[in-house]
Amino acid sequence: MMSSMPLLGSAMALACFAGLVRGYCGFGFAMLLALGLTLLLPPIEAVPLALLLDLLTSVGLWRRASRLAEWRLLRRLLCGMLVATAVGVSLMAMLPAAPMRVAIAVLALLGALALLVRRESSANDDPVVTVSRGQGTWPSVAAGAFSGLCMTLDSSGGPPLMLYLLHRRIPPLKLRAIAILFFAASSSASLIGLEMAGELGRETWVRAAWLLIPALVGNLLGQWFFERSPPRSMKLAVAPLLMVLSLWVLAHEAWQG
Repeated sequence: MMSSMPLLGSAMALACFAGLVRGYCGFGFAMLLALGLTLLLPPIEAVPLALLLDLLTSVGLWRRASRLAEWRLLRRLLCGMLVATAVGVSLMAMLPAAPMRVAIAVLALLGALALLVRRESSANDDPVVTVSRGQGTWPSVAAGAFSGLCMTLDSSGGPPLMLYLLHRRIPPLKLRAIAILFFAASSSASLIGLEMAGELGRETWVRAAWLLIPALVGNLLGQWFFERSPPRSMKLAVAPLLMVLSLWVLAHEAWQG
């Protein structure tokens, strides 16, 4: 792929766009990049590459995110993710990826539509209380587990987690911070598992080196846009993106079929 300039240019443009989306919304990089790269590479090569770049390009976002994140919720999400990632690595060669992609895309599309018609929280709601109130431990663990499993199998952990966080009506800054740290940890765990399974070869690192700079440029642009024009409602920023991602997956699967 990297020896052909037209394909290399397309991959670089895709990496830059995926970085811009993640820099602004806090998620979407791995899924956007993996979906795009499957047009150029087999999924078994595209997924590790997307996860590796997702981790490398998020480093500059960690410091601020760690100050803003709701750590009690994040710890619960990470507990579920770690268990599910181990399961996902073992299932990677057993489960058909296409049906799972379609199921996730349909659920994300329906969830995004539900979010768009949902009433916004009132101005009297306390955003700190909204994050932590009465949700219990297990729903958070389950959300982290499902997202981690999807991340390992298909780089598609973004929609499940973001739908869960949006339904908890978390303020945009906290939501973005939680997403950044969760997906950094999820990508790390998935990469460790893939390395142990022998799926993270030298070619993945070479391709990552080619795409790292454009991805970082996109990341910085997205962060710049977020600092100067943060969304008034994360719902209005994320729900349309979830819909576009879901429709992209469904169209891609239909085209491949």
